[in-house]
Amino acid sequence: MFPRASLVRRPEAVQRPGMTKSLEYLLTAGCLKDFVGRNSQPEGQSVPMQGKGLIITEKPSVAKDIVQALGGFEEKGKGDYYESETMVCTYAVGHILTLLEPEDINPIYKRWRLADLPIIPEDFKTKPVPNQKTRLGVIKKLMERNDVAYLVNACDAAREGELIFREIVKHVGVTKPIHRLWLQSMTKKAIQDGFKSLQDGMKYIGLAAAAECRAHADWLIGMNATRALTVRLKAKNQRGVSWSAGRVQTPTLSLLVERELEVLEHNPQAYWKVIGNFEANGQVYDGTWYDPNFDRKNATREQKEDRIFEKAKAEAVIQTIAGKPALASETRKPSPRNPPMLFDLTSLQRTANTRFGWSANRTLRAAQRCYETHKVLTYPRTSSKVLPEDYKPEVSRILDILSGTGDYGPHAKHLLDKGLLNQDKVFNNEGVTDHFAIIPTGEVRALEGDDQKLFDLVTRQFMASFYPPSVYEEVERITEVGGNYFRSKPPRVLKEAGWEAVFGKVPDKGDKSFAALIPGKDKAEGVSVKSSEATLEEHETKPPARISEAGLLSLMENAGRHIENEELSQALRGADGLGTAATRADIIENLKNREYVDENLRPTPKGIRLIDILHRINASRLTSAELTGQLELFLNEVEEGKRSPGDFMREIATYAKDVVDSTRDFDFEQIYPDENPLGPCPNCGRPVFERAWFYGCSESTKRAGKKACDFLIWKDFNGRYINRNAVRILLEKKVTPELDGFKNANGKDYRAVLELQGGKLVRRVVENSTEVDPNQPQLDVNLEPIAPCPLKCAPDCMVIETPADYACQTKVKGRDAGEKRGAPGFAFPRVLCKRNLTREDLVTFLQTKETPIISDFVSKKGRKFSAKLVMENDWTGFRFEFPPRVKKSAAKDDEGAGTEAAATASPAPAEGNG
Repeated sequence: MFPRASLVRRPEAVQRPGMTKSLEYLLTAGCLKDFVGRNSQPEGQSVPMQGKGLIITEKPSVAKDIVQALGGFEEKGKGDYYESETMVCTYAVGHILTLLEPEDINPIYKRWRLADLPIIPEDFKTKPVPNQKTRLGVIKKLMERNDVAYLVNACDAAREGELIFREIVKHVGVTKPIHRLWLQSMTKKAIQDGFKSLQDGMKYIGLAAAAECRAHADWLIGMNATRALTVRLKAKNQRGVSWSAGRVQTPTLSLLVERELEVLEHNPQAYWKVIGNFEANGQVYDGTWYDPNFDRKNATREQKEDRIFEKAKAEAVIQTIAGKPALASETRKPSPRNPPMLFDLTSLQRTANTRFGWSANRTLRAAQRCYETHKVLTYPRTSSKVLPEDYKPEVSRILDILSGTGDYGPHAKHLLDKGLLNQDKVFNNEGVTDHFAIIPTGEVRALEGDDQKLFDLVTRQFMASFYPPSVYEEVERITEVGGNYFRSKPPRVLKEAGWEAVFGKVPDKGDKSFAALIPGKDKAEGVSVKSSEATLEEHETKPPARISEAGLLSLMENAGRHIENEELSQALRGADGLGTAATRADIIENLKNREYVDENLRPTPKGIRLIDILHRINASRLTSAELTGQLELFLNEVEEGKRSPGDFMREIATYAKDVVDSTRDFDFEQIYPDENPLGPCPNCGRPVFERAWFYGCSESTKRAGKKACDFLIWKDFNGRYINRNAVRILLEKKVTPELDGFKNANGKDYRAVLELQGGKLVRRVVENSTEVDPNQPQLDVNLEPIAPCPLKCAPDCMVIETPADYACQTKVKGRDAGEKRGAPGFAFPRVLCKRNLTREDLVTFLQTKETPIISDFVSKKGRKFSAKLVMENDWTGFRFEFPPRVKKSAAKDDEGAGTEAAATASPAPAEGNG
């Protein structure tokens, strides 16, 4: 995948400031040597446990759990750290360091110029993340204390956790020995056991090296590709627009774009189905004609065994069977559905998207709150669906606690009484990755909103995994008449609920509408039935379905299965595909924030154009999962000591240079040649060709004021990508069919027809085509009133839940009467800036005219921020109020996030939300 040729040295005259004279520096990997060779004892020697140990966790909540589990700690410095007689414990807040930006390396890089690319730093140095200088200062001061003799890495047990800790150690520059705490659960016993068996940091040097190599590789590829593409693709009048590219982000976008182009290029075809009408034992049933000799192997996606693409042939079938005797055969058989596996993060996100319509990010936020804040679920950022084999006593303990609850009690008691099934599948040490599956911890808390729904889903899945299969009865009846065959497949009937009982399913009482051909028999052949007149149904082929968020998560997770190179495929499968369980939600959100896809994951013209350009300039590797597969293969070799970090970085640097060269050297006229004309120009009759940004004839693209024809069709037309097929139809028929995907000023979708009138393109909006906003939250409703309406709209007017907000009964009645947003009354959002607001938040707001400070708001650009909502305009509006800022530099960044959030959700006088 990566070039194996020796690196090309640049002439001295074109050396870049902040770069080495050649890429050979990376062979020595001085920074990596410092990174992994420091802070460990020689192999085979134990680390002395003298003096105090400094524990560094990845999150504040984990630090609290550890000090509570170990005991004997006192809070110091207003919660900055904790200290006991033998240990000190402090925390990071995720990544508190980030790699230097190019302009930090040298001011010349403030201007994005192709002449300065590729940017290859001599050393990958770090700087504090905005607002984290104080946190870094606390950690540094503790690290440098004379009584601190060794460090304990208590960050998450994975590659990223190792990176967070080692970055801090390297940045501070201390050389004290390192121990590693490797936890897969945050229970008190697990923490205590973990500290009894701390590992020597030397054991994780390979993991640390691979972690930093991955971070540096992503920087090199992403930074250079993004700058090169932005310089080449950004219009002259665009400011602040970036054409971001990356190792995982771009292949993910490519999956969506490939499907979108299939949808757009689809040409509907008419086909017919013949529905036969029959009677057996006094009961009427239908059957659909099918071809028993259908060749599935060589069929196209649109060809099916029950589709007839010639109407005359379909009509002939009806004539052939008229008045003929019919014989029916039938098979009834049980169809078991195996119990589900436990959830890993990706399967949990898929299920929540399918059942609740949640985004991957929304699911992750709820799971994190259930883990960190409520302590009711285990660590969610896992790619494992099994438990350790020694976890059986813990499962019994959790079931014992659940057996005392109302909702889960009967199912938990059943498992305790009958015993746990499927233990070989659920308990499997080999299937445990850095963390085991997501299960309840046994803590019982009162939850609301998203947190309650997610906890319920995980808890029921946990219990269901130990149940027997559910069993359905499937029936297939084949009716033959006049040499034609008709298939009948009624809905399955649930005979034994099995594991589905945990989700509320009960066995069906029986479907008498489709009784057996021979009563009491599961099989029947050659039974005479009556044949009535058949009917003809006309249909039209549909394009493939667009990819949902659940579908995209599956495609990302299974990306390696479609790679022909077996070695790369295995590497990608071992890395769980594109991205990780912990990062896929952020990748998807980044695609939305960078306007490559909309909220429904439909690629925008910008996203389609990026992938199209990359393919045309022979940079397709950047759009392929194979790049990630190759990188993971090399990272595994680095972790195992089979490849040096320097060799790895040399490969990456060479690849980054190739991407820049491909981007710098292409010519738009060469990658969009005058080939494959789409039709004649309606103005001058010359052939119309595809260009980079539009479709036009040769005369419409002349420069320097010599344009002889003004006909062109922009690819980005009112937010919709105009594809080749639409242009081809337009030039041929002067009008297109109804096209979806156009967007109005509010970002809502609508349908329109494009027409050519006098050589000009005209858009005709389809009446009543504006769709319901797919981003409007539609949540479950608790019908119990919450509190009296603060506006006192009417006697006994109460605030209640609606699928989208909390509103008083007067306002709800006004909406039902058609007043919609203009309806008078009180309303308060249930989801604001992607944060679920609970009934408790509302009650506090009504009592004190403000909420507590709420974390996890997400701005329009994907930045998290904290704020409280304060009442305005006598209960008809509210505003954000942000926590006080301590430092001027921090205030600048917080203010930026706050301004952005306020613009996203400014209060509306009548509704109280934006």
